[in-house]
Amino acid sequence: MKKLLGILLSTGVAFSANAAVPQEVRNMVDGGAFAAVEKLLSENPGTITAVEADSLRAIMHRVRGDFENTYEEGVALIQKKFPHTTREMIDAWAKKKYIEVRNIDGVDRVFNKTVSNLDRLVPELSKHRKAEAYAGFRELEEAALKAINVSSDKGLSLPVKVTLRFSATVKPDAVPAGSVVRAWLPFPVESERQSDATLISSSDKATFSQGSVHNTVYMEKKAVKGKETRFEIVVSYKTRSQYYSKDYIAAHKSDYDKNSEFYKKYTSAEYPHIVVNDQMRQLAKSIVGNETDPLRQASLIYEWEDTYFPWAGAREYSTIPCIPQYVLEMGHGDCGQVSLLYISLLRSLGIPARWESGYMLEEHSAGMHDWAEVYYEGIGWVPVDMSFGLLKSNREEAVMDFYKTGLDYMRFASNKGVGGILSPAKKWVRSETVDFQLGEVEWDGGNMFYYEDWQPKVEMISIER
Repeated sequence: MKKLLGILLSTGVAFSANAAVPQEVRNMVDGGAFAAVEKLLSENPGTITAVEADSLRAIMHRVRGDFENTYEEGVALIQKKFPHTTREMIDAWAKKKYIEVRNIDGVDRVFNKTVSNLDRLVPELSKHRKAEAYAGFRELEEAALKAINVSSDKGLSLPVKVTLRFSATVKPDAVPAGSVVRAWLPFPVESERQSDATLISSSDKATFSQGSVHNTVYMEKKAVKGKETRFEIVVSYKTRSQYYSKDYIAAHKSDYDKNSEFYKKYTSAEYPHIVVNDQMRQLAKSIVGNETDPLRQASLIYEWEDTYFPWAGAREYSTIPCIPQYVLEMGHGDCGQVSLLYISLLRSLGIPARWESGYMLEEHSAGMHDWAEVYYEGIGWVPVDMSFGLLKSNREEAVMDFYKTGLDYMRFASNKGVGGILSPAKKWVRSETVDFQLGEVEWDGGNMFYYEDWQPKVEMISIER
């Protein structure tokens, strides 16, 4: 397995946001020579386009933002949180990739979320985290039991109506007065689990996206001197849980039509973040062994990831050239990262799979979340939440395996794919080049980065059961 992973990790991948950037410049960015790249861009403005230069600067800015502390500063922060740790222990954790280190302009720096990730990843520190996880399982078990008990022939529960408010507030004078500011905010996709999406209100004239995998509402307005530029929408939709038992899927699924365009689309690569190649196929085959049934193969892939890739806070997706490769190299990942590896492995076995994402809902709040769907001929798309894993505290198999073939209703989905072109198309590189959850904002002078130039916000207004 280690040899196979080494082969996979050595394969080349496309540069994160710019295939048109010269190879030597890409190598400089990958090697952390940021100051040299910035000097090159300022002294040779005609070597690449303005959009490509903007993308390079954005990537370097985001990497710097994710690695603010030097290695020595990181050691001090770790020892403050875990006083018993020695420098030797910390150095050993870095070698094992529990601590992500990036060299920028000759200085080793540590990922900002290192301290919060360590007791998720380091075995000798993770005991209380495991206790917290089991406590969280109990809530998930209740949702799973409810979904299992009330599902219909299509696996669906009765609908619940959700109303949310999304907003993007641009800082005063972030752009020159009179400049047109453009904003894209998330809107519910229509599916079996999500229906009756309604735009209740919008701060400005709204345009719905057309043909994009990211479902959005687009608005624009002119900036006023000394005032915030605020965009807001209120949306409602109906959401359902969905669950298919493994016995149901086994009894109703049929063979794939491998000549169909649908099958080819969802078993093909979508580089750089959905990978289908000989190395990925070899890895997938090593996991499933001689198993040939797609349902059982999907289950084995799920269990393998759940065993070997614990959840950890992630850096900006836009700075990672290939997310499945990153997960394999680091040995951990957040919800979207492990989902992209899961989709890549299933597609490499000839099992149609795709991305879905948006928010995980709470009674009074919402947090960003990503998951997947697997297609079985004769049944349709079956939801899978890779990052929730097996509900190990429950001995009932159906409950423990729920998120292999089920999803609770506390979801908001606005994406059916990754890395798509927004509608209308964005001129400048997106803040989030892979997913779309917080929204996007730009003006003629460039992209506006979330949490710096503007503040995103999502508010739960109501859940009507």
